[in-house]
Amino acid sequence: MNIIDRYDLNMANANLTKLENTKKQYQNNISKFSLDIEESKEIDKNKEFEKKRLREVSKDFEALMINQMLKEMRKTVNKSDLINGGMAEEIFEDMLYDEYSKEFSKTKTFGLSDIIYNQLEKYV
Repeated sequence: MNIIDRYDLNMANANLTKLENTKKQYQNNISKFSLDIEESKEIDKNKEFEKKRLREVSKDFEALMINQMLKEMRKTVNKSDLINGGMAEEIFEDMLYDEYSKEFSKTKTFGLSDIIYNQLEKYV
């Protein structure tokens, strides 16, 4: 075997190796691309979850604000000693006004939750 045959043989191996490396590179790029698609789907799911959570939190914050407003309004009403329920009545009124505030926030009569959501949505 002469040196030319050896050289051609080495070139064939080199070209084959280069072809295999290129094939592996494209396969890696394809798998990377598919991973990017999966990651973007995951990010989209995460964004949707964050937006849903932001909506819930903004409703809860509106309910909290309405509850505080109702408590302050209740303080202005004079109570008579004729019908005094004591501590049980105060606890029941607190729970009742908590539920009122939750219902008010669900009906969107105040609109505070929408304002909060629209302001914070761009940061999600």
